[in-house]
Amino acid sequence: MKLNVLILFIFLFFIACDDVSFSPLIGKWQLKTVEKNGTTTPVDTVWYNFQSMSLFSLQIYLSKQDSYKEYAGFRTQEEKVLSIGMSCDEEGFTEILTYSDWHDRHRSFTIVNLSRRRLVLQSEEGYVYSFIKF
Repeated sequence: MKLNVLILFIFLFFIACDDVSFSPLIGKWQLKTVEKNGTTTPVDTVWYNFQSMSLFSLQIYLSKQDSYKEYAGFRTQEEKVLSIGMSCDEEGFTEILTYSDWHDRHRSFTIVNLSRRRLVLQSEEGYVYSFIKF
């Protein structure tokens, strides 16, 4: 009897939980490679953080300065299209341009692969970004 009550409680708990918390995209993702025009470049200093269904942050490690830069933004997702926008001030966005391949405050990606441990995004420019869950 106690086992049945426990199973029922667990079942009701999962039903009551917001599905947002179970999105495999939510979490911290470390960029491992970028493929541009057939050339793959290893990367280990960039993280994309999907903190909820709408919040995003870009984190970059600056090895020469032994410090991190973090920039806030937002995201939307419809099916396999992921749109990210940065909400930092002009100085912050200038830094993003310096330390990354971003060229605009808004970027759109197609989600090529999303699992619990792996994320592959393709940019509008055709670049392929491969991440692992951090």
